[in-house]
Amino acid sequence: MDKKTALHHFKEHHFRPLLETELDRLEAQFHHNQAGLISDFKQSFKDLCIHIQSMQQQGLKEPIGYIHYSFLRTQILEQSYLYMVEAYSADWYEDHSDCKLTYDASWAYARMSVMSETLEQRRKIYMGAINSADVERLILESAPFFHSFVDSLIRLAIAESVQTPAYQAIHKAKRLLIRTGEYRDISENLYVWDQEPLPADEVIEKLMQSNEEEPYVYENLKLLSLPHLQQFQQDLRYNDFSYSDLRGIQFDSCILMGTRWQQANIEGGSFKGCLLVDADFRYSHLKGVNFGEASGRGDRKDGRRTPGLCGLRFEHANLDGADFTNVHSFEHAYFEGASMHGTRVPRIYQQHWKLSDEQQQSIAWTE
Repeated sequence: MDKKTALHHFKEHHFRPLLETELDRLEAQFHHNQAGLISDFKQSFKDLCIHIQSMQQQGLKEPIGYIHYSFLRTQILEQSYLYMVEAYSADWYEDHSDCKLTYDASWAYARMSVMSETLEQRRKIYMGAINSADVERLILESAPFFHSFVDSLIRLAIAESVQTPAYQAIHKAKRLLIRTGEYRDISENLYVWDQEPLPADEVIEKLMQSNEEEPYVYENLKLLSLPHLQQFQQDLRYNDFSYSDLRGIQFDSCILMGTRWQQANIEGGSFKGCLLVDADFRYSHLKGVNFGEASGRGDRKDGRRTPGLCGLRFEHANLDGADFTNVHSFEHAYFEGASMHGTRVPRIYQQHWKLSDEQQQSIAWTE
């Protein structure tokens, strides 16, 4: 068997099945230990903010414009799963005043160590056609799949993390972005803060001008008054609409994956036919909202687990009279503390959702 054939066989019959198994195990651990993981992250974030504040008090750090969580492939090969967490001024990489700590993500990457040891043993049956360097390359290829769990955890934890006094005390630039990705490579926004809210007229104009080539995504749309806004088939993924007045909005068949709506007023609105996977509606006012035909379907192909790890979050929201008729893939939805008087829900979800006795009795179950 030549090397090319051996590698193909090794990937198909050993690497990929093992990767799926380990990711499934990690996903189960992620959901089971989520509260503790969030608590640990919040403490780590608090430590970073205290460090930033200390440097700023000494005149060593300008107002913060970027906080970046980076994974490093070299450390992964050394089985050191510490993320580098760096705070920059608005100059980003041009800011040479080092302000960094680490975040221990071994909870997510420990399964990679198991994979590496297993694959190292299995390669030996190929009689020298596959070497340790080949195994290392495959392990590095899988790194983004494990990183997606860290990404999802930060998304779940960051809204509460930025409410802490430690974060509030640091001096910030006019815009602050919290991002994650590979070190000094492609990264994405997890949280956006602006010193001054964007004018509602400007936001509406940008929303109306957005298209498939230039979607309006990853933006801070908090604290806006946009009642009765109408959007059709727009890509608005990962925008943050928290604390906004959105009464009566009509979003039809829009891509809203990873959007935040915490403490927003969306009474009487509609998300008919929208993709809502990983959307966060915690503490929002959703009385009478129409979720009909919306989808929470995540990505489960070739090792990918995101979007879909965060689930749909409705904890402590007011869902009285809301309509979930004909929603799809809403199995991973969370409703702790939510008011659900007269909420229309297909009975199929009764076996999937963890509901209190009061919620069970308040819901208007449909067939």
